[in-house]
Amino acid sequence: MSSRSARSSAEISAAGSALGNHDWAAMCKGQLVTCFVSMATEPPTTQVRTKLCELGKDVALPIMKPGNSLAWGFDDTELVKNSYGIYEPIPAEIDISNASAILIPALRVGRDGSRLGRGAGYYDRALAQVPTYASGGPLRICLVFDDEVDESVPSEVHDALIDVIVTPSQILQIN
Repeated sequence: MSSRSARSSAEISAAGSALGNHDWAAMCKGQLVTCFVSMATEPPTTQVRTKLCELGKDVALPIMKPGNSLAWGFDDTELVKNSYGIYEPIPAEIDISNASAILIPALRVGRDGSRLGRGAGYYDRALAQVPTYASGGPLRICLVFDDEVDESVPSEVHDALIDVIVTPSQILQIN
């Protein structure tokens, strides 16, 4: 298991291209999809976001709010760097329960649907208000590098489970 900071820029760039080449039209069937602006050591989302826009999707990006909660804005607006160095859009009225898919960052994921985030709980709080895919809600997709998939990762009762793992080389359906 290599640490994200040890990855070469070429490896990270290749991962971004490979992620963008997946069949996003099949995974994100509806009009509204959420994504995120990747940070330096995360699997790059630029190509995925571009592909979703090319498919005519409305792509919502998260905005970090006080109380570790998220608001949302569209990817077609000018992005501004927040105090954590993460690029965010202009806020808009977006109900992510209406999304066909929610793309979620993670440090590691489990084949059992568990997800290890950065620990602040932004996505767990946001997803607590959204129906699961099994009950008609959006497909929950985690983007990670190939070596960040385990059988299971530590999780707690309040941690939102995921439905699909997307790595540069594969798409793993959980449920």
